[in-house]
Amino acid sequence: MSVDYAVIILMWVIGIFMYIFFTPKKRYRKVAVTALICQSLLWLNSLVHVEFDLIAFPVREFPKATHLLITTEYFFYPLLCGFYIAYEPKHSLRIRLIYLCSWISIITLYDFILVTYTNLIEYVHYAWYFTWIDFFCIFAVTNFVYQWFFKNKKLFRMEQEAVE
Repeated sequence: MSVDYAVIILMWVIGIFMYIFFTPKKRYRKVAVTALICQSLLWLNSLVHVEFDLIAFPVREFPKATHLLITTEYFFYPLLCGFYIAYEPKHSLRIRLIYLCSWISIITLYDFILVTYTNLIEYVHYAWYFTWIDFFCIFAVTNFVYQWFFKNKKLFRMEQEAVE
């Protein structure tokens, strides 16, 4: 087994472990919904990048089915977005912006490490700062959609209490 597939398996194991053990019971739904919102945005964004030959994924799980790396684009990055929104501080806009920039910088660094040391991601006509801007926009839009979707807190609480 190559290093690339070991990294893919490690991302799955870490992601599932984080979701099960680091998500409080009250936040399961929040993480899942935000991950799905982020997943749809990230999927469209990645498809555009691959079609215009900006990014390539030489090593993929399903090479005949899609040109995208399923692990990062459908699972790991959306799950990280879910954790970002689930643990977002309810402070001033400045604190929330610093929190967002910190998350995006760490994820971009991880993506850059994948580009540099593995064959999972290849920047064809791309650079790390485009990744930072992409993640910033995707996480911000995901947060906006999530806030809009759950803006009626009374209804959300009633539904949550009915489930418990």
